[in-house]
This record gives sequence, C-alpha cells and structure tokens, in this order.
Amino acid sequence: MNKSLLAISIALAGAFALAPSAQAANLTLINGDNGTAVGLNDPTAAAPVGGNPGVSIGEQRRIVYQYAMDAWGAVLQSNVEIKVYATFARLTCTATGGTLGAAGTNWILNDFPGSRPNTLYHSALADAIAGEDLVPDPDDPADIFSQFNGDLGKPDCLAGSGWYLGLDGKTPEGKINFLNVVMHELGHGLGAQGFINKNTGALLAGLSDVYTSNAYDNVQNKAFNDPAMTDALRATAMKTPGRTVWNGAQVNAQAPLVLDRRTVLNVTAPAAAAGSYEIGFADFGPAPSATSFPAGQLVLVNDGVAAASVSDGCETPFVNAAAIAGKVAVIDRGTCNFAVKAKNAQLNGAVAVVIVNNTGGVAGMGNSAPPITDITIPTVMISQGDGALVKANLPATAGALVDPNFLQGADRNGRTRLYAPTVVAVGSTFSHFDTDLQPNALMEPFDTPEVQAQFDVDLTPAMFVDIGWTLNPGNAILGTCDTTVKALETPGLIIGANITAESKLCATHAHGSRALYLRCISDHATELQQIGAITTTQLGKVRQCAATVRP
Repeated sequence: MNKSLLAISIALAGAFALAPSAQAANLTLINGDNGTAVGLNDPTAAAPVGGNPGVSIGEQRRIVYQYAMDAWGAVLQSNVEIKVYATFARLTCTATGGTLGAAGTNWILNDFPGSRPNTLYHSALADAIAGEDLVPDPDDPADIFSQFNGDLGKPDCLAGSGWYLGLDGKTPEGKINFLNVVMHELGHGLGAQGFINKNTGALLAGLSDVYTSNAYDNVQNKAFNDPAMTDALRATAMKTPGRTVWNGAQVNAQAPLVLDRRTVLNVTAPAAAAGSYEIGFADFGPAPSATSFPAGQLVLVNDGVAAASVSDGCETPFVNAAAIAGKVAVIDRGTCNFAVKAKNAQLNGAVAVVIVNNTGGVAGMGNSAPPITDITIPTVMISQGDGALVKANLPATAGALVDPNFLQGADRNGRTRLYAPTVVAVGSTFSHFDTDLQPNALMEPFDTPEVQAQFDVDLTPAMFVDIGWTLNPGNAILGTCDTTVKALETPGLIIGANITAESKLCATHAHGSRALYLRCISDHATELQQIGAITTTQLGKVRQCAATVRP
C-alpha cells in the first residue's frame, strides 16, 4: 500500500502546428549532455550492476535509456523514427522530496492525414498515424523532450537516495530505479499527457486532445470534451479525488486483469448506515484487511480541544479515552497530520482508525515528517458525505473486507481513475493514473519500487491504444528468427520486448564477438525461464534464434 513521496512529473514543451505503420517503432536518443562531463556523459567510473555492463555512470545511464527506448519500440508500431531528447538537470528538489523526471511531447499537431478533426496529438503518435515526419525541423528535431534529476542523493535533494542503474528491477532500498522512471517519462512523451490547464480546466487553443478525449467526469456523467463540460466543471473534476476517470475502452476492459478487488469499509449496523464505503489508504501502519481490521464498534473521538474541532484527534489523551479503548476511532480530517491522529488514537487504546475527509472523495494519507514508524493499527479514510452518514448513526459496527464487485483504482462502473488531488499538482494532476490503483501502476505520479517496468507496463499499452497507437501483435524477432515469445501480452506483459532490448544490448557490448553475444542472451533467457516468464521450450527457441544473429 505504501507510496513513496518521490514525484514523477511531466513537462509540456510544444508548439501548435498543422498510412498506418507496419513495423516496430524505432526510438533514438538525442543526448543533450553531449559536450559535457555530467548526466548522460558523466565519466565517473562505475562497476557493472544488475545486468548493466557500463563502466561509467554516464554510460550506464545511456544504456538504461536505450533499453527503455528499445522496449517501447518493440511494443509500438511506427515507420517513422521517434527522436527523444534527454538530459540531466537540477529539477525541483528538497532534502525530503523532489521531482525525478519530467517529459512530454515536443510538438503538438492537429488535422493531419488520418487524424480526428480538431483534435490535438502528440508528435510521435501523429507521425505514426500519418506515416511521415510532420515536423522535420533540423534545429529542433525531437518528438519527445525529457529531463532527469541530476542532483538526486545530494544533501538538499532526496538526501541518501540515488539512481539505481541496473536492468533487473532489484532496486536497493532507498534507491530509485532509473529504468522505471525512463519508461514512465517516455510514456508521457508517447501520449500519456493531457493538454489542459489543470487550474482553470481550459482546453489548449480550445481544442481537445487524444488523451483528454478519454477523460470522464463521473459526477456530471460527461466526457471532458462534451460541449456541456465547462472549464469550471473540468477544473472541479480534476480537484475531486475519484471524480475524474478514464473512459477508454481498452484500459477499462483490461483493468479487471490488472487491478485488485477493492478493500472497503463494510458497515453492518445500524441499518440506516449499512453498506460498503470506499476508503483511502495510509502510508503508515498495517494495511486494512479482515484480519487487521475486523468488525468493531465505531466511536467518535473527543480530544477536548475545540479550537478547530474536538473530533480532529490532534490532542491526547482523549476526553473519551475509556470509550475509545478497544474500539474503532472515528476522527475528522484537519489541523494535524494523519499519522499524528492515528498515533494518538493508538495511544488511547483504539484498534483501528476511520478518518472522515473534509471534501468529496477519498485520498491517500501520507506520514508525518519525520515519519512516525511505530503505528500498529490500520487507518482508512472515508468521504465527507459517507462520514456524515456514519457519524449520524453512531454507534455503528464496521470492519474492512474485500468487495469482489469493485476494483481498487476504478469507480463503481469500472472506469480507471486518473490522479485528481484536491490541491492541483501541475506536473502530476490528470496526466497520471490515480495513486488508488493496486497494484501500483507504471503511470502513477509517484515512484513505486514494486513496479517492474522491464517486464510489466500494466495498463499503459491499453491507454496507448485508446489514444490511437497501434501495438505490435507479433513475437520478439532475433535476426530473422521468431522466438515465439510475444512482444506484448495482455495485460501489459512485455517479455518479448524485454528480450528484444536485451538482444540489442548484448550485441552492442559483444563488440563483434559472436560467443560473447550468445552467452549474454542465453544467460538472460535462462533467468527469464527460471522466474517463469518464458517456458523451457521458448528458452530453447530464444537460444536457437540468437544463433542466427551476427553482432
């Protein structure tokens, strides 16, 4: 359930401008650090790590970037080169939080051959649809613009962290998986990005774009590009957790294959409040479950201090500590940190905490700074409206359970949620899946170490189809030989794309040695077979195909 406080944001660097593809896309790097000794060209010596054979930090970073481009290239179809500008720079950062990367389309286009009329497109997608480079500008050739935080790990920038440059997903605690972040940022540049003002709700140049065309307001029951959706309504939807959802057919068809069933607060008594209530999760304490949060009596906290609210749980001991002991503490949001409320409830004998939001929807609950690490009881959040109903019917009985009818990260109609925090985060709001998704998804706004983007990009390919991309339906090809391993397998498994990327890496670093190449790809395929990603038969086929490659 825990989400790191390491933001991954997007940047919009674009201009407004005026034959289906049949081959794997070719993404190429424009190294913005050329001519320097930093970032992608950092000469600092480094030992090979996690399948990355580079011998300097810069080389290892370039290898990771190329690996990510090769993986996405194997998933997508385009007969037009996709040019990606990348560099390292100082991005927004403090000692405890910061931006890891920023990316977006470099050009925005509309009304080209094959496009929807009066609809904005990301450059790489537009070129793929049109079958030509629509903006062949030699002075600014990139389709995607990306930057990464070059100060990560310094005392004033996520102190003690740093980039993990391995390709195996085995990220050491406290480090940030660079491959995950690059895959995420390339996802923005390829189309996971809405051209909309997050504060006002205004569409860019008054036109919808292919991403925003899939957004839906489940309170107004209207698409974001519906003529009846005003700027104000869009702005409100983007600031109301759970209200802005994805309405694309592919994402929502595949969501049940990816997302867990939703854990809810199940109120069983009294009858007037009985039902399943959606909950937000905390980054502290045990995850709510039928075991950690069995049915118990709900009691409203009275902390005796009415400056803001006597039920905000910010002071201890509670006036009604005896009534709280052994019960579930109901606490209003506000005044102090969520973790402080939970710890106070624990100190007063509560066995679980239900926090009532002060706005519509529910949200995740972060820890305090410094974090409180000894919280042993589960904490959940319910919406303001649900909280009012529960508080009006106390004492009530409730516990956590899994509702098989709903998905964790989707609304009651199965539409996957987009990130819509109550306070707009310009680089994150709207252009990401919501943090409510479980398991965590690649295109969420915060770094989640359990994401393994070298193998699994979950709902991202489905999103790409919803905005107009064509995916590679075939298998990984080594030389001219079919490995029988699908480049992409629903939902979001990219084992074949991984083999393609690894083969290119092995060929590059074999330096013409066929023996070194064969050993490299055979070892990798063996590891895939050992973790169950490919079968023994497919392992043999990969080795057979590798024998046809001339590095």
